[in-house]
Amino acid sequence: MPREDVLAAARKSPLFSRLKPRALDAVLRRGALSRHEGGESIFMSGDPADRFYLVVRGRVKIFKLSSGGAQQILHGFGPGETFGEAAMWEGGRFPACAEALEPTQLLAVSRAVLREAFGRDPELAIGMLAGLSRRLRELVGLVEELSLKDVPARLAGALLDEAEKAGGSAFCMKRTKAELAAAIGTIPETLSRALRKLKRAGWIEVRGPRIAVFRPDELRRLSGRD
Repeated sequence: MPREDVLAAARKSPLFSRLKPRALDAVLRRGALSRHEGGESIFMSGDPADRFYLVVRGRVKIFKLSSGGAQQILHGFGPGETFGEAAMWEGGRFPACAEALEPTQLLAVSRAVLREAFGRDPELAIGMLAGLSRRLRELVGLVEELSLKDVPARLAGALLDEAEKAGGSAFCMKRTKAELAAAIGTIPETLSRALRKLKRAGWIEVRGPRIAVFRPDELRRLSGRD
């Protein structure tokens, strides 16, 4: 895996965003790189949480299994995002399962590596705390959005974000319906109804995974981003 890819992913991550290049390099060099095929398990609920992961390439889903074996997707992660850090710092076990959705490359950083790095460079701990604070602010914003906006409004914001990432008004949704529903705090059935509502209004067109945004101004108004 090219080192440039790992650095690029780390620089996008809130957790690493405040680290100086030298400190970032010290952590990344001690991480363990791994590759996973789509459908391959990364960890299971109850496994020891002795490390966290940075997604370098690909996508990962976090989910729980019901007693009947049904999956409830909790979150999806892509390049530049980290997962498992809360459980790692707590020192317990992972409360959910993680699985690669497609060919995926990860960097795992263990608690032991971080402790050793913090001992050598206390400024590293301060930098990571700053990154965690940024992530916490993002989560607070998400909680506010989930509590104050209905599903169509949250969906409108998510579609605007996807269009911005794609650099145009039309894009292919990489996330499954279940992943997108989990990201905006709803279930796939409610998400489908919200998509149909926006489509009937003439603001978007949906053809399989491809979505075209016709009225970004209306989506911005609905999402409260005016």
